[in-house]
Amino acid sequence: MTVSAVSITDVPPATWNEDELASLRAEYPELRGTLNDAVSKYNPAPGTGRTGFIPVPPNNYPFYNDDEKYVPIMQADGGQLSEWKPMYHPTAEQAEADRRHAYETGIPHGYVAPGDKYKDLPTIDLMVQSELHSAEEYGDQVDGNGRHSGGAFKISVSPKMRVDELRKVIYEKGGIIPALQRFSYAGKNLEDSQRTLEHYGIAYWNKKFPAWPLKIRRY
Repeated sequence: MTVSAVSITDVPPATWNEDELASLRAEYPELRGTLNDAVSKYNPAPGTGRTGFIPVPPNNYPFYNDDEKYVPIMQADGGQLSEWKPMYHPTAEQAEADRRHAYETGIPHGYVAPGDKYKDLPTIDLMVQSELHSAEEYGDQVDGNGRHSGGAFKISVSPKMRVDELRKVIYEKGGIIPALQRFSYAGKNLEDSQRTLEHYGIAYWNKKFPAWPLKIRRY
């Protein structure tokens, strides 16, 4: 008795017509219109879970003001930048107006005066705690050798300060080098160093819960 092998190509593929497939479709009339992606300036790529170069979800919560809502900058190719302010690309009319203003005032366009740019802005008080160090390894107490200790300490900073700039403040007061500063606040990791404290909701929640600390993560 000879048994011949059957190839999958010898069996015709299964097919279904539209009538057979119609009964298999899940249609829920009450959900129509609720699953549409809401594209907005705060969320230009819905469904991706990211705004900007770093995967941070949109924060356009209704209880945030406009300064606290992060608006990603979109490139021509659809990419999203981490910076919230685009580079200077004026129209011909705007460039002429900027040159005229610079000539009349003697101050070049885009000039930033030296000094603390947050000097006259409102501040918030934050308690800084490190999960990476012991109390003898960081803090606002400094001995004669420049060694920091004391553990958790308070800082007063502008909520408009970037995370990257915050690292310098903590380094100067607490002695923790910027490379070791990976932040979390209220359970949210502050991964994008180019966003402000406002963008991470720190200004909003600090008013309600001033005792909540800014943590330097171990992991």
